[in-house]
Amino acid sequence: MSVPYNPFEPLNLPLFKDLIRNKTCYLVVQRLQWPGIAEKKGFIATPYQQQKPAKEHAQTLSVSEGRLINLQSEMEKILGLIDSTKYLLYLNTFTDPDWEDKVLKYYQKNILSNLNLNETTKALKELGIEYSFRFGKLMVTIQTEESIKEFFLFELIK
Repeated sequence: MSVPYNPFEPLNLPLFKDLIRNKTCYLVVQRLQWPGIAEKKGFIATPYQQQKPAKEHAQTLSVSEGRLINLQSEMEKILGLIDSTKYLLYLNTFTDPDWEDKVLKYYQKNILSNLNLNETTKALKELGIEYSFRFGKLMVTIQTEESIKEFFLFELIK
């Protein structure tokens, strides 16, 4: 059995200090679903310098999914998550420049199966796949000759 590939950047103290130096005042922290991360143990943080887009993001979340954290008054909460051995905290960034290709490599069978396709890896790459973060969730847009569809990536790789 192979270890699941996780492209997200762990949020550690040096990275958190960089966010503060860059005047990030708000983090929307929400549950992260990804292979290899135990349910309710992983979180992903989306940084914002302005309150309005942070609030808009937070309003898309259910109460149990996550919330907006104002770093000026609640910095200890994030530091507690960073230091925790019970939870995993990631930033919605990637350190590996080849993360997109690796996601396809590691999860191609799941993606093909969930899309009900009998394609080869080469054909899967040729479909036209674009990744984007939307409100803290990694989304994938897949374009075929017939249609363009958007999916929450976790739903295709689980």
